[in-house]
Amino acid sequence: PVAVPPARSHTDTYHQPLLLDHRDICREFLDWFDGVKQERQMPWRKNWIDPSITPDEYPQVMAKRAYEVLVSETMLQQTRVSTVIPYFQAWISKWPTVWDLARADEDQVLAAWKGLGYYGRARRLLAAAKETVKSTHPEDAKCPFPASVEGLLKLPGVGRYTAGAVSSIAFGEPAPVVDGNVIRVLSRQLGLFVDGKDKKSMDMFWDAATRLVKFACNLDNLEESPEIHQSPIPGAWNQALMELGATICTPGVPKCGDCPVKKTCRAYMEGKSLLDTSEPPAPDEISQSKSKCDICEVLDIEDLLLVTKEGPKEKLAVSHKKKRLAAKGTGSISAYFSPVNGTADKNAYCALFPKKVIKKKVPEENCVVCLIELRQAGKESKWLIEQRPAKGLLASLWQFPQSTVIKPLTSNSTKTYRDVAQGFLDSLVLGSSEKASIQVKYVADLGSIVHVFSHLRLNMHVHRYAIDADAGPDTGIQLTHAGPPKRKWVNTNDMDEETLSTGMKKCWERMRDG
Repeated sequence: PVAVPPARSHTDTYHQPLLLDHRDICREFLDWFDGVKQERQMPWRKNWIDPSITPDEYPQVMAKRAYEVLVSETMLQQTRVSTVIPYFQAWISKWPTVWDLARADEDQVLAAWKGLGYYGRARRLLAAAKETVKSTHPEDAKCPFPASVEGLLKLPGVGRYTAGAVSSIAFGEPAPVVDGNVIRVLSRQLGLFVDGKDKKSMDMFWDAATRLVKFACNLDNLEESPEIHQSPIPGAWNQALMELGATICTPGVPKCGDCPVKKTCRAYMEGKSLLDTSEPPAPDEISQSKSKCDICEVLDIEDLLLVTKEGPKEKLAVSHKKKRLAAKGTGSISAYFSPVNGTADKNAYCALFPKKVIKKKVPEENCVVCLIELRQAGKESKWLIEQRPAKGLLASLWQFPQSTVIKPLTSNSTKTYRDVAQGFLDSLVLGSSEKASIQVKYVADLGSIVHVFSHLRLNMHVHRYAIDADAGPDTGIQLTHAGPPKRKWVNTNDMDEETLSTGMKKCWERMRDG
């Protein structure tokens, strides 16, 4: 039976995947993806390689295929497909095999990654490549990549999701994948109203994904415990789940009408029952109806009302305020989810899953950034940049001299930050020795730039300085500094080639655009 909202009375067994009872829908789902992948082509989407067809070439072919999957899946973490495609193509052109990448140095890799963000991914990818080829050679008769999830997890920086993707897509092993898209799809399929990132919830999603991919591998085998062989099915199934979450079962109002598996979707059925209920339960009945499920969180009437704020405006046949008052006054939620546009309303209900968790406010930090120009008569100007530490936030990337404001300031005025910047600048060793006398002139306040990390909101107060001198031994200017931190002067026209962090690029653009 359907757990009719808002009470959603059900037991833990309610969350068993209905797809396990519908082989026909599973086949339709795979057929759907087969058609979609032809329409939405991506350079890393290729046909599975059957080892029995090309036994002689298999090790070398599989080494390249596994490498391409590893690169693409690493790039796709927290990054849009449209952004990744040109980066992937350039990367594979520069380093066609895992052996080529293993010979690269970190600066080259970071330069190629510039603009994708989350640079730790690039460093981990390089480390994984070096570990993979440590005891192999391109001419070896064995693929350097392990086919199993357990083997892939031993590579630096390779987590459970990436290992599952490489194992299933490249090698055809029945390994599950669970990412943000899959969590959303499974939360709705299973009717799990939970925080998708909670550990207990994640365990359930991984368990369901494992059962489903193994079931999909034997759709035509009715044995109770069939033997599972390598095949194209695991990779296709996993990619189908991710594709569904990315294009149809989306975070906002999903496109349920286009969904190939809506018949097995618990959330969709619940949304439908919501519209079909002519006399919804009164508030006192809802409070007395206690669900026996120990997993799901309580779905409040307020949750049902608020979700429609994000839905398509055209579906609101009656004013939002009137519907809200009517629902709160009568306990009727069907009064708010108007059947004028039934499909949209069911979609809006599905959008509640998984449970939205209010993000904690990230801490705020201030820093001063100094753009120092070396002006040379008759020559192109140079600008001072320094390299961040090899570990930690934005490791090994380059930045303009920057200092975090640690002590509380008496004022948040421009002059206060200018004074802080000047104090920091006075501490920099710009010459060949601490005694070198170099006149640094203040040029302008370039304003403040906010850069938001996942864990930090950084307010950068940017100031421009200039040194009027000819570079050389007579001026005392040191064009390179071994560090720490490592520093160098870069020509204006060469700055775009440097691996600056995104925040520093914003500072450079602010200066350049005047």
